[in-house]
Amino acid sequence: MASDQPTVAVIGAGNVGCALSADLVLRGVDVRLWNRSPGRLEPIRRAGGITATGVVEGFAAPGRVTDSLEETIKGASVVCVTVPTPALPSIAPALADLATPGQLIWLNPGHSGGALYVAAEIHRRTGRRHLLCQQSTASHGCRMTRPATAGVFHTPRVRLAALPGTAIDECLERLDALLPGRFTAADTVLELDLGNVNAVLHPPLMVGNAGWIEATAGDFPIYRDGAGRAVARLIDAVDAERMAIAARLGVPTRTLGEFLADAGYTTAAAAATGHVYDALQASESVAAVKAPSTLDHRYLHEDVGWGLIPWLELARHCGLAAPTVEALSTVAGVLAGRDYHRDGLTLERMGLTGIEPDGIASYARGGSVQ
Repeated sequence: MASDQPTVAVIGAGNVGCALSADLVLRGVDVRLWNRSPGRLEPIRRAGGITATGVVEGFAAPGRVTDSLEETIKGASVVCVTVPTPALPSIAPALADLATPGQLIWLNPGHSGGALYVAAEIHRRTGRRHLLCQQSTASHGCRMTRPATAGVFHTPRVRLAALPGTAIDECLERLDALLPGRFTAADTVLELDLGNVNAVLHPPLMVGNAGWIEATAGDFPIYRDGAGRAVARLIDAVDAERMAIAARLGVPTRTLGEFLADAGYTTAAAAATGHVYDALQASESVAAVKAPSTLDHRYLHEDVGWGLIPWLELARHCGLAAPTVEALSTVAGVLAGRDYHRDGLTLERMGLTGIEPDGIASYARGGSVQ
């Protein structure tokens, strides 16, 4: 059970890690902040902490700012992993070796297959099953506006899933003690894996605007000006294929527009049109968010390799066609100079090899095939 005064280890001092750390410290939580690169931590050390602006306001000093994973994880009640999902292979061995059974590992976010991957890696390395939970979208919509300043433009209400799914009540209780009222329950991690809005949005936006990104170094609002009608139709096609995979696996899901409305990123009226173009044009919270300055970005590396690729693997496993997802993954790889089909999150890496499609939901719910 969670202690009365939880200590949270935050793994990763990027946008989400810094915003979350500041938010938790301002709420009185003891936070340890880790980053692999000491250079990333140095501005925070010099400033004495993190300044949060926007919907979270204040100056917050984490109890520890360190590049030692052992120092960060040991004795924490919750270990929150905020690194991009392609970095999980570099973190998973330490989680397996250092995390103890009473610690909750929280992937913020887990995108598509993150919890399945980490659980499989811990099991492969130690032979034990560890309690994990994940979101498919981050707890904080934010950007680092300066090296030690997190600009937080949105704190969405997000869906949380546990692995195994039967432990969701415990996970909700422990995280609600940290961020009250911010979480609702999902049935299993599959519901979030197949509700990864970043994987629906970002690959089409990046591929469809590749020339513009290179010409302007991302100096345009990507969710508004970059989501014209043609690119929006590409997003709609990815969304339809995602929903077909979910239906085959018996996983509840919603349209992209409904996800955006529920998280407060668009209006209910815009979502009701059924077109992502209307949903994005109606969004106020992300209207001014600029595109990445380069194609060498997590919007491709993470949202294709650890977003579209696991969907494509599941589609093939279920005997479904996913032509838009497959084509986008290939073209994105050509643009980025990477082979996402080879290096992305495969069925084997998620620990699902040998499980028939009808047994995958049972595995996610209980940690075994019924």
